Amino acid sequence: MYILNRFFFFVFGTVFLVGSNYVEAQICPQFCEPNVDYMTCSSSGSTILRPTCINCCQARGRGCQLFRRDGSAICN
Repeated sequence: MYILNRFFFFVFGTVFLVGSNYVEAQICPQFCEPNVDYMTCSSSGSTILRPTCINCCQARGRGCQLFRRDGSAICN
């Protein structure tokens, strides 16, 4: 019985340690930032993009920066 218990804890511990890898996820709220005029993204270089509905959280996850009409950044 002692050997069986040790084996169980070994298997359980191995599964627990191997399965403990996790992915860091971010949950973004679903709303449109009303002051966005345009955005730029690292994937598109300096091309100005005009999103229909985006917010700072969504833009950050895509590697983008949001700007107002006067050129000032919305979220840093």
